[in-house]
Amino acid sequence: MTSLLGEILEGEPLTDRETEILAAAAEGETAAQTGQRLYLSSETVKGYRKRIIAKLGARNGTHAVVLAIRRGLLPLMPPHASGPVPLRARSARPHHRR
Repeated sequence: MTSLLGEILEGEPLTDRETEILAAAAEGETAAQTGQRLYLSSETVKGYRKRIIAKLGARNGTHAVVLAIRRGLLPLMPPHASGPVPLRARSARPHHRR
């Protein structure tokens, strides 16, 4: 990302489409999956993601999602989720096959 793009866009509000694309990234969708669902090319989705990163002043896509959640731009729990995702307990020692 060029710093010039960041300087131009940082602080600008996200559009509804940008918020939709950021939410899809937060759900783990690839650019290709988001593009297919929204009838956009994956390159167009990647362009949106670059603009989102610049607008939020983020270092990368993951940082953009975190900043958006912290700023209240994305909900911590997506609307279709019924509750927190259960974490599997991890043992202190790795299991080895014999």
